[in-house]
Amino acid sequence: MCDYCTKHGAGERWYQNVRNYSKELATSDHVRDFCESYFSREVPPGPDGFTSIVDRISQPIRPNEKELVDERYSNYLHHQVVTSQEAKQVLEIASRQTDEDERTVVRLPCICRHLAYGGDKDLRCFGIAFSDTYTRRFPDYLGGSHQYVSAEEASNLLEEWKLTEMLVHAVSALGVPYIGMLCNCEMQVCRPYIHSQRLNIDSPWHKGHYVVKVDTNKCVGCGTCREICPFGVPELDSDNHISIIDSEKCHGCGVCTNHCDEQALNLVEYTRKSGY
Repeated sequence: MCDYCTKHGAGERWYQNVRNYSKELATSDHVRDFCESYFSREVPPGPDGFTSIVDRISQPIRPNEKELVDERYSNYLHHQVVTSQEAKQVLEIASRQTDEDERTVVRLPCICRHLAYGGDKDLRCFGIAFSDTYTRRFPDYLGGSHQYVSAEEASNLLEEWKLTEMLVHAVSALGVPYIGMLCNCEMQVCRPYIHSQRLNIDSPWHKGHYVVKVDTNKCVGCGTCREICPFGVPELDSDNHISIIDSEKCHGCGVCTNHCDEQALNLVEYTRKSGY
């Protein structure tokens, strides 16, 4: 298990532990202080002026930036990749913790796209469990365009996006270990991922508990998985004409499995040596 599962999972993966979605945590001083600051701040829209993730990762590191960012993420904004099926389970678990009149998912503009592209209005990220406690109090966050939907409606959106988008799902703590967000990320602009690469720190972004395996009997070496992988992991074996995926480099997002015409890619559970 990853360190967060050991510390906060109660014998399970940390995002399967119902306590981490609880009202007790959501209203604790640690979470409340962070969320009131997070959802009330004025976030300037982009564009940020960069044309690629390479440009964003290559920016100079400011004095003390690494230490300050690492500390903030370690205490508050932990992100870990989950599969689309796990993302649906997260919505279900979070929904069960609330009373019927509280049960809701908050669809929010993605702050990463908002900063990178300028006033992004696609409501791709979900506030879950008790996040609506804060979004209702601060309705102007990211332009005030958020919506409230049921967990079932949110799950249906995930299923739709699985076929039409290349989004990476990640559970996100809003004050560790309270899980208050389900991010549906675009890696070109995902700030936690970019921070992890740019500053060489582990805290913002963690790989998932699954990896993709190639069925060599079905793979035809078309290269689609290499083209669409958000992390550039698959390689093509030119001799055998099949894809090769390094399990330690794979983040376990499953994006490639949703778009393989040959159904040659499958997600399997995996215990990593590093990266989570």
